[in-house]
Amino acid sequence: MRHGVVVAVVALLLGCSVALAQQPDLLRTIGPFKSYGHVYDASSVEAMRPRVMGTHGVISTGHYLATLAGMEALRKGGNAFDAGVSAAMALKVTKMGYAGWTGVAPLILYSAVEDRVITRVGAGTTPAKATLAHFQEFGKTPINTALIPADVDVWLSTLDTYGTFSFEETSAAALEVAESGYHLYKHQKGLLDTQQDQILRFPYNVEFWFPNGVSNQQLGDLMVNPDLGRLIRYMRGAEKTALAGGASRSEALRAARDAFYKGEPAKEVAKLYTGFDDGLMSYDDLASYEGKWMAPLHTTYRGYDVYVCDGWSQGPRFVLFLNMLDNFDVEALGYNTADYIHVLSQIIELGMADSHKYIGDPDVVDVPPALYTKAYATKRAELVDREHAFDDMPPWGDPARLESVATDAPESFAGAGESRDVLPLADTTSLSVMDSDGNLFSMTESDGHMWSPMIPGWGFGLGARMRQLNLDPSLANVMAPNKRPRNTNNPVLVMKEGKPFMGLSTPGGDQQVQAMLQVLLNVVVWGMSPEHAIDQPRFGSYNFPGTGDEVNRDPGVIKLEERIPQHTFEALRAKGHDVEPWGLWNWHTGALTVTYRDPRTGLMIAAGDVRRETHSLAY
Repeated sequence: MRHGVVVAVVALLLGCSVALAQQPDLLRTIGPFKSYGHVYDASSVEAMRPRVMGTHGVISTGHYLATLAGMEALRKGGNAFDAGVSAAMALKVTKMGYAGWTGVAPLILYSAVEDRVITRVGAGTTPAKATLAHFQEFGKTPINTALIPADVDVWLSTLDTYGTFSFEETSAAALEVAESGYHLYKHQKGLLDTQQDQILRFPYNVEFWFPNGVSNQQLGDLMVNPDLGRLIRYMRGAEKTALAGGASRSEALRAARDAFYKGEPAKEVAKLYTGFDDGLMSYDDLASYEGKWMAPLHTTYRGYDVYVCDGWSQGPRFVLFLNMLDNFDVEALGYNTADYIHVLSQIIELGMADSHKYIGDPDVVDVPPALYTKAYATKRAELVDREHAFDDMPPWGDPARLESVATDAPESFAGAGESRDVLPLADTTSLSVMDSDGNLFSMTESDGHMWSPMIPGWGFGLGARMRQLNLDPSLANVMAPNKRPRNTNNPVLVMKEGKPFMGLSTPGGDQQVQAMLQVLLNVVVWGMSPEHAIDQPRFGSYNFPGTGDEVNRDPGVIKLEERIPQHTFEALRAKGHDVEPWGLWNWHTGALTVTYRDPRTGLMIAAGDVRRETHSLAY
């Protein structure tokens, strides 16, 4: 018996040696960064989390209960869209601190039946009273920046067009979590500690967030939201009544949607907001809201087709980055070397400058058509200086004239002092689902309910996403009534030879697109698996005005996770970067949720980031 065990162990070790020998490039690439292995063991190439694989369906989300909800939908016969909506609703119950039940929810999907990529506009419009003059006089507050929520429309429209389940079926998990509760986790406990003063401004928020008394919430405490359960049951009742009256499935889903936007919840929202001196939201704003399907933006990179949401997200930045990156031999720079980080950060900052000037809601803004072309990207890439960093955000270009620098671009964006937008950071969560039929669902959800008022008796609030509109009338993303902000949420979908390859989404504000760029390059350039690609140490530029701001508050700043060697820090400083350490692992770098399909075998993989509480499942 002992001999048999020894033989088995030897065989296992030999098998591991063969596996390692087949990955020498991966070992040489990631070895210096000590960013793999559960105990950073240099003899191991296991990722921080095990590979999650399936042939029927895979899912990764920002919370394990949401992932479970999506997996249960898949196992009941639902497709990626049924599972995605089920998970998305459950996710927003558990993430009320930075992605509450109503807010933004940009969606990009691939439908195998239609053989096309399409987006559902996941950012609502501003109220009719949201004039630039109002904000120039009064500034931005948690009340006057309330945006019409888009997520409910996105969920119900997706079910109607691409799903097979009813609202009752897809909302079952969210309802159970709302009424039975979930356990307070570390990140949300951290938010309660840091946002307590904001919560205390609104009595109903206090009642919801501190059921055990202010400052008394502990890890593991049960967090319940029976009022949100009331809202879900109210919408389910509208669907049930419609079906009983002979309505079609589509009409019944519409009835559930309208119950939110035109029913009692909308009336209570209007009642609350009209009671504030700076409240702009009205019942008519909610009742008249209609989302829509929109074609994605598209570019190519190394044989991959990359799709993003349009200018109501920061997705267009991804197109600008990849188009410029086409002009560089990425491998020659070396993985995560000072040269690599230096070049990528300058590409990022050039793209940020162009988006700052030109990109906004495509229904309102005439974006220069040449902005997204490879020819313009080549001109902009000429500004990359291989030896010297930008000490401020670089000037924007002139795509109409194919000029690398526009004559009207300011010489400086840097400034000191308090930003006009002094509202706390609103963070985000994400999810991605892929099924065996070839469907892919990638979504980024956001807008927390800690520092904006929740609706008494209904368990939800409105996201203050209007804070990401600018107050400078010369910018495309300037404040205006009935306009969508260029919000920072931006799921990505990648195709290879006409088949879904990857779905990527992440929280992280302006770091989202930077984190996804690095992970995508880790996969398509450096040959990493999704889980290894997510684990690698990341960097992030801050050398630009944050979305919704007009001033660069962190000129020249770049932050690096400290698994990157110190000599790289020093080499970047020598090039002029203001380098700040980010710790070994930093949640501000994002927390990707990824689904992946092996183009050769068809095997599907789901991967989630260890930097936050993501969770992946497959079968």
